[in-house]
Amino acid sequence: MEESFISSLSDLTGKVALVTGGAAGIGLETTIYLARQGATVYAASRNAEKSALGIASAKRRLNGLAGDIRFHQLDLSSVRTAAESAVEFGKREGRLDILICNAGISMMTARKLSPDGFERQFATNHLGHFAFVEGVLGLLERTAGEQGDARVVVVSSDAHRAAPRIDYKALETAVESDGTSYLHLAGAFKRYGTSKLANIYYTVDLDRRLRARGVNNVYCNAIDPGVAGSTGLGAGTDQTIIGPRLEKLIRWLTKLFSNSTEDCAKTQTYLAASAAVTEGDIRGQYWRPKFSWTFKYKSCARQPLGPLASDEEEQRKLLELSQRELRKWKVEVDERQSVAKGDDSA
Repeated sequence: MEESFISSLSDLTGKVALVTGGAAGIGLETTIYLARQGATVYAASRNAEKSALGIASAKRRLNGLAGDIRFHQLDLSSVRTAAESAVEFGKREGRLDILICNAGISMMTARKLSPDGFERQFATNHLGHFAFVEGVLGLLERTAGEQGDARVVVVSSDAHRAAPRIDYKALETAVESDGTSYLHLAGAFKRYGTSKLANIYYTVDLDRRLRARGVNNVYCNAIDPGVAGSTGLGAGTDQTIIGPRLEKLIRWLTKLFSNSTEDCAKTQTYLAASAAVTEGDIRGQYWRPKFSWTFKYKSCARQPLGPLASDEEEQRKLLELSQRELRKWKVEVDERQSVAKGDDSA
């Protein structure tokens, strides 16, 4: 099955890819798949030291028989840091063929909010990625015009199906007592599902906005990767009731009924690197893998979205909020530049 999967991918020699969270877990396996096909892959994350270890292990596994792997600094926890990272990447690279929004956090409490004042899973999983994607969108479009196409793959989850309609007031409200009872775990999972619903809203809306501007060669899709028991998702949770021992037990139990990290990387890699995407005009869709009864990868396919995930009015609301937060950062930049110019002329 591995050989069959590899054969479904295009030669990526000369192409540039960026994978958020690309130096660990599913992201690392995605990075390896893309580099094996010849791409120069940027593993983007906040922690340079940990990323260096992941990149080194990837290069050892590839043994110099493929494209290059590099680190790019990206902190998705705030709109400002994510937007600034996008600007820096544009200065560093002249093209971007593939962008995979893979990084994410889960099972965090609502005790404190992000630097922008939002629930942290929503802030990292959606707002940070929104700011980064919007920041490199011009580069993606330019690359698509010069090279034929570009891809954006957003890693969502079937957890979005458990999410209610997004309550934006709740997302901006801290709950000091959260995480002190087992009953609070359901709330953490619901908030995670909300962030994954936002991922789908953004993907579908981005595709619609691009096509409305006549940009038909940037292919945007969302996916569910499967259940990877060995991924770092959920690690370091601040749930008071989940100590290190209980976390290890939960991870051990999860591994018994989960998919391999490599198999969970296949769907996003396929949508990023298969010629079937352009040939089949696959865009604005939600895909997930199919596994055998032994939890092994068989294939991946489009999955229908429910009424809530397909609600264009809800997608519009999310876009308006996200754009509002990004404009705040742009105002800060303009003010800093104005002050700097004033200092120079003094």
